[in-house]
Amino acid sequence: MSRLIATRYELVEVLGRGGMGAVWRARDRTLGREVAIKEVSLPQGLDDAQVERIYARTFREARSAARLDHPGIVTVYDVVEEDGRPWIVMQLVRAEGLDAVIAREGPLPPGRVAAIGLDLLDALGAAHAAGVVHRDVKPGNVLMPRGRAVLTDFGIATMAGDETLTQAGAIVGSPAYLAPEQARHQKATPASDLWSLGGTLYAAVEGRPPYRRPDVWGVMAALLSDDPDPLRLAGPLAPVLHGLLRKDPEQRMRPDEAEGMLRQIAHGAPLHTPSAAPPHNVTLQPPAVPPTVESPASPPAVPPRGRRRMPWPLLVPAGIFTAALVAAVVAVVVFANGGDNDGGKTGETGKTGVPAGYELYRGSAFEAAVPKGWKQEPSGDDVTFRDPAPGVTLGFAIQRIDSSEADPGDALASAVNGMKSDTSQYPDFKQEKFTRNISYLGGQAAEAQFTFTKDGKPGRARVRVFKFDNAMYQAILAGAQKDWDQRVPYFETFLDTFRAPS
Repeated sequence: MSRLIATRYELVEVLGRGGMGAVWRARDRTLGREVAIKEVSLPQGLDDAQVERIYARTFREARSAARLDHPGIVTVYDVVEEDGRPWIVMQLVRAEGLDAVIAREGPLPPGRVAAIGLDLLDALGAAHAAGVVHRDVKPGNVLMPRGRAVLTDFGIATMAGDETLTQAGAIVGSPAYLAPEQARHQKATPASDLWSLGGTLYAAVEGRPPYRRPDVWGVMAALLSDDPDPLRLAGPLAPVLHGLLRKDPEQRMRPDEAEGMLRQIAHGAPLHTPSAAPPHNVTLQPPAVPPTVESPASPPAVPPRGRRRMPWPLLVPAGIFTAALVAAVVAVVVFANGGDNDGGKTGETGKTGVPAGYELYRGSAFEAAVPKGWKQEPSGDDVTFRDPAPGVTLGFAIQRIDSSEADPGDALASAVNGMKSDTSQYPDFKQEKFTRNISYLGGQAAEAQFTFTKDGKPGRARVRVFKFDNAMYQAILAGAQKDWDQRVPYFETFLDTFRAPS
């Protein structure tokens, strides 16, 4: 017979266990929905005063976490008492943890890790703005539903500025991802979460935590005295990791700096950041994975501290949603003759809907028919496809945008109006078409087509913005005007066959 918590929540099965208890899948009989419930269990040997303090902290911090409303944070619905203990009722997210993904796939590509970092950074920003510090950011607390990363387990989070109730002598948090100031029993701050974020991204791209030692005490000693183990696979992520993993919280990379650099990497743009050099006694190894695009002859200048700058003049301006509607990835790959990294998966299939002369591209977020032989340059779940024909300058890309709340037509109209008014950035911009309310994938999409000049080449772009899998996406066709007419059908076939992966 199943157990009932607070006369309402029916426990179904254990989803996982950790140092502070188990997480159950449960059914909310009142609302008729499935939820996740964290059962808080304490180690033996605590006196009554310690137990009371820890339970008080758990109730208080669960209430704090319940104030957070963000798509990148698992929602806390309720906190109840049963058997004298707190039980935290949360949103049930059906996805495996980042730790399981790393264990199964090994080190992840830098572009994919950068996209994960952007999602987590956005979630932490929302929590910090509400005065909540997570204090245990690690791969096991990152869930990976398709196409995004979600932060869970604010169970040991603490209100910034509030008194910390901790078990005497206990380590609150995971030692492998603990900030040095936490290891010294100093108060955790938002900067502490940034360190743990750096450790989490380090583990994702390297396949191991920043400090690999035989036991917890070796990890703690290294955390306090040594620099992180040398990077082997991080490639363009190295400056971000070194910036986030600075021991002094005051010197740690700020969120806006990290966001700008991660966005460049996630979009496959070249990154040049001499100011983000590693500590003096860390030797950077050559990246084991080649960059997805070649750097231009003159790399972009580093923006002043505190300002974000996108790596190339954009075809579509920033400022739409949390992420920008940008065609920079296409501009770089198409107009700068990007690299030939075949990172996607294509092949002949027996499925219908793949025309002759095409092959089915299968990614983690979508699949679609693409022309045979086109070069693929993936960056996480985003992918650019480039026509390899000699003398042809054309390609198209699919990109996931952070928010699905806005109307596609309004978002695209705002972008187009921005380009019209920015005569210095887009002196040759000319809108050719704008269409709202296109029926697409069971919803409404919007399209714009415009001409421009890039590096002295007359170009044309067509952008479709649409909702898919609880997110906003854009598909972009861009290229030289001379190559346009004959290759528009490639883009239309791509859109017609775009769907969730089978």
